Amino acid sequence: MDNNSTWSTGDWNGDGEFTTSDLVVAFQDGGYEQGPRSAVSSVPESSGMLSLLIGGMLSLFARSRR
Repeated sequence: MDNNSTWSTGDWNGDGEFTTSDLVVAFQDGGYEQGPRSAVSSVPESSGMLSLLIGGMLSLFARSRR
C-alpha cells in the first residue's frame, strides 16, 4: 500500500512510507546520543482521606434532606 505510514509507525521523513531513508533521518537527528530521557512527571492522586471526607459530607447532606 502506498502512503500507509505515519510518524508513529516509523515514517520519520514524511514521505508516507517506512523505508531505510527513515532510518537515515533517525540517525542524522542524533536523538539517540542524548542519553536517557528524564522521568515523566506524574500527576498526584487524591489521598484516601480526601475521598473519605467528601463521601462523609455527601452522606450527611443526603441524610439532612430526608
